[in-house]
Amino acid sequence: MGIRGKYESKLHNIALSCDAFTTGYLVMCLLFFAPYAATFGGKLVMWFLPIAALVPFVIMPLVYMLVHRADFLLFGRYHLIMPTSAFISALFFVVAFCARGRGAADACLIFFGVLVFAASILIYRYCAFSVRARLGNGSLGFSPLSACFSAAGSVSAIAAYYGFLYYDPSTAFLNTAYVLSAACVVLALAQYLTTYYGIPRLGGKRVQSAKNVFRALFSGLDKRAYLSALFFLAAFATIAALTVYFASAVIFDMYKAATCATVFVACYAVGMLACERYVKHRSKGLSIAELLCATVAAGLLIAVAFIDFSRATEACVMIAAGVTGIGGAMAVRQTRLRFITIKPRITSGVIFVLYGLTAFAAVAVAFLVAAVVTEILYAAPSVTAFVYGFAAAGVFAVVAFALAGKKRVNATDAQGLSYEYNAADACSTEQRGDADFSDSAQSNLSNGAISASDKE
Repeated sequence: MGIRGKYESKLHNIALSCDAFTTGYLVMCLLFFAPYAATFGGKLVMWFLPIAALVPFVIMPLVYMLVHRADFLLFGRYHLIMPTSAFISALFFVVAFCARGRGAADACLIFFGVLVFAASILIYRYCAFSVRARLGNGSLGFSPLSACFSAAGSVSAIAAYYGFLYYDPSTAFLNTAYVLSAACVVLALAQYLTTYYGIPRLGGKRVQSAKNVFRALFSGLDKRAYLSALFFLAAFATIAALTVYFASAVIFDMYKAATCATVFVACYAVGMLACERYVKHRSKGLSIAELLCATVAAGLLIAVAFIDFSRATEACVMIAAGVTGIGGAMAVRQTRLRFITIKPRITSGVIFVLYGLTAFAAVAVAFLVAAVVTEILYAAPSVTAFVYGFAAAGVFAVVAFALAGKKRVNATDAQGLSYEYNAADACSTEQRGDADFSDSAQSNLSNGAISASDKE
C-alpha cells in the first residue's frame, strides 16, 4: 500500500466512527433536559417526556423491517435512511431546545422535539453501525476511534454550554443545541460520502410482516436478565439527571451544575475505558459494585439534602456525580455483556437495537422520576422532593441486583449468525442449544467484537 492509500485507509476508518459524536446529544438530554424542561415547559410536559422516550420501541422495529425488505437501487440498504435520519435528529434536537416559557406552544415543541429526536437518532446510529460492520470496523464495544469521537461529543456539549452560559444564560441551551447539531450533520455527511462507494450494494430482500419483526426483536428475551439491566441503567440515569437538576434548582447555580455534569462525564469516560479493557465477562461481583455505587451516590445526595455540610456540600455533590459516572460505566458494560446471550440466536444488529431501546427506556424512567420531583416542587418547594427521587434510584438498584442472574457469561459467548442465515445454520443452532457455540462463532467474538460477515 502506498503512502496515499495508507492515509486514505486511515481517513476511511476515522469517518466510519463519526456517529459516536452524537454522544453529545445524549449528554445534553440526560443531564440538562430535566432542569430545562421544568423551567421552560412546565410540569405538564415533564409527564409526557417518558412517552416520547419510549416511542422508539414502536418505531424501531418498523424501520428495521423497512431497511431489510426495501431495495433502494441508488443508495443501497442503508445510505438513504442513514443521512436522512441524521438530518432529522439534528433538526428536532434544536426544536426540543427552542422553548422560551410561553405556555402550551413551547410544551409542544419540547414534547414533539424529543419524540422525533429519540426515534431518528437511534435509526441513524443503527444504520451507521451496520455500515461500519459491513466494512469490517464494527464491534459491540467501543473502538478507540469511537471512544475518541464519543468523548469529543461529550466535551463539546459541556464546553459549548459553559461558553454560552457566560455569554447569555437565556439562550445557552438553544445555542448549544445549534452547535452540536451542526457538528453532527457535518460528521454525518463525511461518514455518508466516505462509505457510499465503499460498501457493496446489498442485494436481496427479506419480506417479513410487522408482527414477525416485533417477534424477532422482542420474543424469547431472558426477562430476568433484561429487567436487571434496565433497572441498573435506570438507577444511574435517574441519579445523574437529578444530580444536575438538584444542583441547579436548590444548591448551586447553573455554572456549578454544569461542573457536576463535567465530573459525571469525566468519571464515566474513565470507567468505560477501564471496563472495556478489564471486564471481559459479566459477574456477580460487577453487580455488587454497581449496587454499591448507586446506593453510595444516592445516600450521599440524600445526606446533603438533610444536613448542612457548609463548604463540604459542593465536594459531596461532586463526589456523588463521580461515583454515579463510574457506576454508570459498569452498568453499560454489564448490559452489553448480558445482551450477547439475552435470547437464542441473537445477532449483533439485534443486540445494538435492544441496547439502544433499553437505554432510552432507562432515560424514560429517569424522566418519570424527574416529573414526580417537579410536581412536588410545584406543590411545596423543598429539597425533600429530590430525596424521594434519589431514594427511588436506590430502590431501582436494589431491584436490579435482586434480579441479576448468577450465570457467568463471557464476551466470546455470542453466536454470529448473519441476518440472512440459511436453514442449515438455523437448524444446527437449534440442535446445539444456547450453551454450545461453534469455534468460528467464538473466534469471531474475541474481545467482544463480531466479524463483519456475521453482523446483522
